[in-house]
Amino acid sequence: MSEQKIKGGVLKGYMKFIRYQWGADGLAECEGQTGMRLNEIQEEKFYSLEHNEAILKWVHNQKGMEYLTRMGNYTVKNLGVLSHVVRFANIKFLLRKAKENYKDTFNYGSCSVLTDEKSKRATIIFKDTNIIYESCVVWQGALEGMLEITRTKGNVSQAKCQPHGDEYCEYVMKWE
Repeated sequence: MSEQKIKGGVLKGYMKFIRYQWGADGLAECEGQTGMRLNEIQEEKFYSLEHNEAILKWVHNQKGMEYLTRMGNYTVKNLGVLSHVVRFANIKFLLRKAKENYKDTFNYGSCSVLTDEKSKRATIIFKDTNIIYESCVVWQGALEGMLEITRTKGNVSQAKCQPHGDEYCEYVMKWE
């Protein structure tokens, strides 16, 4: 199997959140401990998953797990021009695009979405995606951000967790 990689746009979003949340000093501390430099990250380039894990673990260990949810949420809502375009889409449209967007951003694992429009509910499954629990927390924040960016009232809960022994990670999204 080839090395697991993630697009720089995600890493850049995480680093921008760190700068937003803790300023230049927080960013400099994270950069020093992770070896990632915000200004050197190229959005379309693929980076080793180790860089992703280093950033997530830094946030968890230095600031607390709750900031990982906020980071996922922030990253989804601050995708540059795309975040403004997405505001005109609805949650069902974003969910239909999730699998394709996942494949464009990660070279490992898989994402699938089962939507029940009648009950206004979706089950989002990530298989072989979340190697560390911190990733699960970030994904929950990102899914919550999808609801917010589309101005959809709802919630997201994690039903299964691969890092904790389940076969895959499963999130349940419900909306009004």
